[in-house]
Amino acid sequence: MKKLIFLLLKYGMRFIYFFMKLLIPVRDKAVFLSRQSDQPSENFLLLRDELQRVSPATECEFYCRLGLKSEMGLSYALLMLRQMKALAGAKLCITESYCIPISILRHKKQLRVVQIWHSMVAVKKFGWQTVDMPEGTSSDIARIMQMHNGYDFVAVGSEYMRAFFSDAMNTPIEKILPLGTPVADRLLASADQYDELREQFYEEYPQARDKKIAVWLPTMRRDYPIDCEDMIEGFDCDKYALVVKLHPLDRQTVVTGDKAIVDKKFTTEQAIILADCIISDYSGAAAEAALLNKPVYFFVPDTERYAAECGINLNPLEVFPDVSFASPEELVSAVLGEKATSDNISEVKELLCGGCDGHSTENIIKRALTQGD
Repeated sequence: MKKLIFLLLKYGMRFIYFFMKLLIPVRDKAVFLSRQSDQPSENFLLLRDELQRVSPATECEFYCRLGLKSEMGLSYALLMLRQMKALAGAKLCITESYCIPISILRHKKQLRVVQIWHSMVAVKKFGWQTVDMPEGTSSDIARIMQMHNGYDFVAVGSEYMRAFFSDAMNTPIEKILPLGTPVADRLLASADQYDELREQFYEEYPQARDKKIAVWLPTMRRDYPIDCEDMIEGFDCDKYALVVKLHPLDRQTVVTGDKAIVDKKFTTEQAIILADCIISDYSGAAAEAALLNKPVYFFVPDTERYAAECGINLNPLEVFPDVSFASPEELVSAVLGEKATSDNISEVKELLCGGCDGHSTENIIKRALTQGD
């Protein structure tokens, strides 16, 4: 029954879109579609600004709605109709998520579709890599809805990441380009805020003054907490202050006591800028830290379970063995001993964000406006 509903949706949308294409002329317009948030992302706004810089006459329209809030409800159906109307008259579409109208409809030849995704890395598996897994969709529905079909190119963070995105999006690897992301450009430009942010942080958390700062940025586990008590206890020292920033959707992990600073006042980006080192796991935050040449350590006490439930493309214990730890004691020893070498830092940076050269926004728009491959 579920497959029948999706088939009816698909061909019903195609029927409507056929007449939209006949009635709506193509004009100099770019549409930005997303299911990641209700507002245009920073990546979208930076691309919009660059597009209007090089092509002032181009109209830009945003159609953003968080999918989790409106999945296939009436409001989302109405949004898809508006997206379809916009696509029928556009020359360029930029998206950062899987978007149904992009993948299942047959578009005019003038339309060029660019996928920038919402992360420059794919440490965690997604898309076609997770069909029929607990966190993925069913393979039957993925095929019916032609998941991630129709991209002219996909921008990713590095050469190393290309194969993972190709697999996840079922897209030829030659269409996966290591161009980086617009946010990477802005992050590189904002790195000079270090001194200002550090002083703001010390004013907010005076107990950290005169200490180095290690920031722990774990990704979310949906159904279980991260075992972190021993790791946090280990940072009870005069050298480092540990700052914990749990994933906003993590409802399982609880940090008690006063051995760590559980921060909700600074953004993740600000925390990365002011940090002396970052502790990550399967999160894209590792790429942002590496971009700023910060030492990155990986705390992965649950690799086997996480891989079974979510799937991972990159096992830090195998790819970055010198700075990855399942043991909290070994992790703390490495961080406090500042074991990450310049070679370790360079390796993490090259593999996760080697394509980010500070000109990603410009390069993406330039490529998007080039009709030939």
